[in-house]
Amino acid sequence: MHRFPSMSSIRSAVRSRNSNRCSMSTKPHKSLRTIDEMPHKKSLPIIGTKFDLFSAGGGKNLHKYIDMRHKQLGPIFYERLTGKTKLVFISDPTHMKSLFLNLEGKYPAHILPEPWVLYEKLYGSKRGLFFMDGEDWLINRRIMNKHLLREDSDVWLRAPIRTAVFHFICNWKLRAQSGNFSPNLESEFYRFSTDVILAVLQGNSALLKPTPEYEMLLLLFSEAVKKIFSTTTKLYALPVEFCQRWNLKVWRNFKQSVDDSISIAQKIVYEMLHTKDAGDGLVKRLKDENMSDELITRIVADFVIAAGDTTAYTSLWILFLLSKNTEILTEMNDNDQYVKNVVKEAMRLYPVAPFLTRILPKQCVLGPYLLEEGIHFQTPVIASIYTSGRDEQNFSKADQFLPYRWDRNDQRKKDLVNHVPSATLPFAFGARSCIGKKMAMLQMTELISQIVKNFDLKSMNNSDVDAVTSQVLVPNKDIKVLILPRSISK
Repeated sequence: MHRFPSMSSIRSAVRSRNSNRCSMSTKPHKSLRTIDEMPHKKSLPIIGTKFDLFSAGGGKNLHKYIDMRHKQLGPIFYERLTGKTKLVFISDPTHMKSLFLNLEGKYPAHILPEPWVLYEKLYGSKRGLFFMDGEDWLINRRIMNKHLLREDSDVWLRAPIRTAVFHFICNWKLRAQSGNFSPNLESEFYRFSTDVILAVLQGNSALLKPTPEYEMLLLLFSEAVKKIFSTTTKLYALPVEFCQRWNLKVWRNFKQSVDDSISIAQKIVYEMLHTKDAGDGLVKRLKDENMSDELITRIVADFVIAAGDTTAYTSLWILFLLSKNTEILTEMNDNDQYVKNVVKEAMRLYPVAPFLTRILPKQCVLGPYLLEEGIHFQTPVIASIYTSGRDEQNFSKADQFLPYRWDRNDQRKKDLVNHVPSATLPFAFGARSCIGKKMAMLQMTELISQIVKNFDLKSMNNSDVDAVTSQVLVPNKDIKVLILPRSISK
């Protein structure tokens, strides 16, 4: 999960990470240009180009605003959205590959939204992998990589994921016995994502019995996690420390959602750790690595909180696209592997993280530019994933939903001249790429495949649905899809 941070959080992160050094040679060269020579929009003191962003619709349209800038200024430019910080935006796949493979260093600098940083600072709660840096991050990341990203990890991940999908589909089949229905997809996919994560933590053993109280606990947890992201977005354009100091409602709502999420997540992990049946899932595997219960609780609780939105919103976009392009359902039923193309294409058009951010070590070379901000500051670089995925130079017919573009054997692909797979990076790349990417792909391909096998889909949205930035890329209105049992609809 990757968040676009506020400017003050970037500045604080940069100051604390000056020890991170670039692995590339960065000797100045006559042919290199400075960051000041980079294309940019003129800005005002203190507020930067914030008025321009507001006139474009504000933070919710940030992905479109930056896309517009790329069209004006090219594949690399800098912008002062506020203050003195020059944010370097890139959309060239070559630059993005260089950023994640060569420039991020041994301990990639990971930026968090300012409200999250302030919460941790105020309440001193040690958090998991997402909040770790340096050697502490590297040690624990390697352990998690071993169980979630190794080549054979999908062997043990598949069983609990399929079990969660089976129960989800059974629930929809039961409801479909009374006829067609239109579910609240956002809430149901969020809850389903939570169920999958808990199934992976437990393994395929029944550790926690599904009592009504437990079901209510999970419902409260899913809603609390959703509120974290919505309240973070509301705080984006506001002075967060001011809001906290005066205990404004927007801060109180954010704090309550984080309090609830952490408390419930820790309670769930505690139950898993202290059950008589150790299970065969991730929690058991981390215990076998001699991790302390306290560290397991921190890492797993944050993993549960962070993982839900990626798969929930991507699944939501996939069903929206399929309901608008129902001819693709036939191709999916004729070819079990076609679902992978559908998921890739949906993530190209609607990347859950429209921006991926890194803080480069000072004095690094990116393309033709030498990036250096002086002694106290390093350079924030933002990969514009939304723009690169919709660029005609990277993908022919870029605005169209064409899953076959990912099938090298499909004869229709010959009409698509441009196809640059590295231009779409929904899970990022490099050492700090999404730790749950393999689990997410297994979950989404299995879920969408089973939905298409058992149901037909009909879009109920009579007006256009647009994407807005709300920490992640979300629909600007409810996605309404009518679910029709296949035996009835045929």
